[in-house]
Amino acid sequence: MFKNFSLVKTPLTSDSWKQLSNKKRIELINKELKKKNLEKFEVFEVPDNGNIVLKVLEPIPSNIRGMLLLDLEDQLKSNIDKGLTTWLEPVGDKSKLRNLRGIAFKSN
Repeated sequence: MFKNFSLVKTPLTSDSWKQLSNKKRIELINKELKKKNLEKFEVFEVPDNGNIVLKVLEPIPSNIRGMLLLDLEDQLKSNIDKGLTTWLEPVGDKSKLRNLRGIAFKSN
């Protein structure tokens, strides 16, 4: 009924992706972003491990953002390298009300 993906190995980036310069990697990803008219995203980081970190330039509702990222990741895997994954830049809490309480979270 359901396929078990827990035992499937995660695809790794190819040697050709690892040999590209950061500038060339960004060019390839920007080209794919333009194909999809995704000017709301900017490439933030492109390490050779395939974790593409994107920055959101303007607010996108979460119910739309998730599908956009999944579609973009599928396009990047198909057109550039099967080992690529998309991530968003971590952003702190923007709520002014929560920040007024003076509560700070410590990481271990």
